[in-house]
Amino acid sequence: MCRTPVLAACALLLAGTPDATLAQAKSDEAKEKARINALRAHVRSYRCVTKGGRKYYGSTIPAQCTGELVEALSAQGTLLFRIEPPLTPEQRAAKAAEEKKAEAAEAAKREAQRAAEMQSRRDRALLQTYTDEEDIERVRQRALASNRQAAEQVEVRIAQLKQRQEQLAKQAEKYKDASEMPHKLEQDVKAVDYDLSLQERLLESRKREAAEINARYDEEKRKYRELTGGK
Repeated sequence: MCRTPVLAACALLLAGTPDATLAQAKSDEAKEKARINALRAHVRSYRCVTKGGRKYYGSTIPAQCTGELVEALSAQGTLLFRIEPPLTPEQRAAKAAEEKKAEAAEAAKREAQRAAEMQSRRDRALLQTYTDEEDIERVRQRALASNRQAAEQVEVRIAQLKQRQEQLAKQAEKYKDASEMPHKLEQDVKAVDYDLSLQERLLESRKREAAEINARYDEEKRKYRELTGGK
């Protein structure tokens, strides 16, 4: 597919050099095209050899050279550059596939580098935050204590709402027909029920948060031990 040895982009794609970026390859290809354009002023003749072995020369590209590799020559007959024939549909498809694969590989490489840099920053921050594993435990316990305090406040609110709910239920019992219940009482019952459901969901959230706190500090302790060699 890639037949011009001077095209750096082609060489890089075929070689699959992991350190060479697609941007660099395109830059090299652009430089090569600029070099060829600069040499065009020195071209005095063109030549090609057909598949049948016949040679053709001309001050312009001979018609017989269509679809063939053409060489541009100076007045002294020195080869200045080569002109590749157009790619076949199959070759274009293969080249496009190679370029797409190279772009995907480069994107994956950049993503891996970003992830590695982010992890490195996290590791440094972890080592700067804690002096030892006991320090991690102290921070964990403070976070859990704060969580428990918040959960206890919610539990107190739930108990108050349930008490209020019982009071309203007793008031509602006086009315055999629900349609006879005063509008304010009906609204109070709905408001308490709604508030109670919110508080119960909040309490469940606090419980999940406690589990997340433990998981987070378990991971930080594991990572700290890994970075310090268990010291």
